[in-house]
Parts: sequence; C-alpha cells; structure tokens
Amino acid sequence: MVATIRLLSGLVGSLSFLSLASAEPQVRDDVRIMALGDSITGNPGCWRALLSRKLNATNITPPLPYSQIRFVGTQSRTYCGYGSAYDWPHEGHGGYLATDIAQDTVPILGSPVSQPLLQSWLTAPGVAPVDIILMHLGTNDIWQNRTAIQIINAYGQLLDQMRAVNPNIRLLVAQILPMEPANCPECAAKVRMLNRYISIWAQYVTRQQSPVVAVDLYSGFNATRYTTDGVHPNARGDEAIATGWVGAVIRSVRDVLAQRDVRV
Repeated sequence: MVATIRLLSGLVGSLSFLSLASAEPQVRDDVRIMALGDSITGNPGCWRALLSRKLNATNITPPLPYSQIRFVGTQSRTYCGYGSAYDWPHEGHGGYLATDIAQDTVPILGSPVSQPLLQSWLTAPGVAPVDIILMHLGTNDIWQNRTAIQIINAYGQLLDQMRAVNPNIRLLVAQILPMEPANCPECAAKVRMLNRYISIWAQYVTRQQSPVVAVDLYSGFNATRYTTDGVHPNARGDEAIATGWVGAVIRSVRDVLAQRDVRV
C-alpha cells in the first residue's frame, strides 16, 4: 500500500499548460456528458443509447430533467436501433490506448502551438463545455502490454487535461470490463490488478470541486455470456454496462444541477 500511495502521489503534479477554463462563468441549463473510450464505447457502443434511455425512465424518483441532458463528442452517433432520441455523439475511438491519448498532441488551428488531443475533443464546437466524463479506457493498453502503473499515470495526465478545460469537471472512471480473449490468457489477471489501482487512484485524486468516482463495471460482468469475443460486449453486455453506469450518472447530473442552484 505504501508503494501504491507513493506512486499516486506523483500523479497530481503541476500542469505544464495554461488552463483553458473561461474566467467568466457560463449560465446554462443543460448538462453535457462525454462518453470517452475505445471501441467498447464507440464501435458501436450501444450501451450509450441504453444508458440514455434509462436516464429518461419514469421510475427515477425524483425524475431527472431529461430534456436538459446532452451527450456530446466529436464522433457521430451509431444508430443502434433504440431510437434517434437516444443515439448521441460520443468520444469512443477504436483501438486507442489511454497511454497514447494522454501523450498525443494536435496543432491549434491557425497557431504554431499544439494542445493535448483530449483537450481538442473537449473544446470542439458543439461539444464544449463538458460537465461529466464517463471514461472506460485501458483495455487496449493491457492488450499492448502496458503496465497498470503506466495506465494509472496516463489517467492522471488525462485528468489534468480535463481540469485545465473545466476545473469543475466530474469524472466517472470505470473499473474496466473483464478481458478473456483466447489469444491473451494473462489479460484477465492484468485487468483485476488495474481495477484495484483505479479504485485507489480515484479516492486519491478526487476533489470537492471536481469529483472523481470509480464505477464498478467489472463485478458481475460475465465475459463468456456478455461478449462476442471475450472483450467486446454483445446485447446482454450493453445492458449490463448501461445498468452499471446509470446510478453514478444520475447522482452526477443532480450534483451538477445543484451546483448551479437548480432544484431537481
């Protein structure tokens, strides 16, 4: 545990880039949510539509103001057949690694200066400002033999980049789904190790102004029954993922609105 805390203590360093957050508070009534991840989130990522539909359910007490909830991202909706009202844009990129996203930069249009890739997504027209991020990343990192420590350090960089754009960002970080592909017998144990680190990391980096919450998508998820290949969810897996997210998302939406003194 001491070694773990020492590891985590290095994750909250000073930012090497200027904050992009506006000095003037924006008054608005919508809550913008970004689903950030790899192919599990984006190709096709039908759990997103199921989650959106669950947020509009009549059995939520008190009901959420669903008309104020907006899922955003630079990636087009995937039309999973649950109705266009529930298929939203997203930030799921097939094959991407957390460790790569954390390091990648792109040029700022019309400027010699570059910015982190994640910040370009968060500040894209029609996306910004993002209030809540649902992050499921690390699957491809494990497949590419990145260690749990490398992945957690990437999470720390990504969180710094999120907070540079919005100091009040709320991050819901998934304890990732099981991995049991036929060509990676060691993946299952690596996922379990990463998920233990994720829980500790989330507690360490959370702030009152910018909470970080670990969401357990691992427990109860049967990779044999809920995936097509030991990794990518089938329809039953999509339902399990949406169910796993929904409680934390409801609480976060209420908190965002309460922070704006909107009664829910």
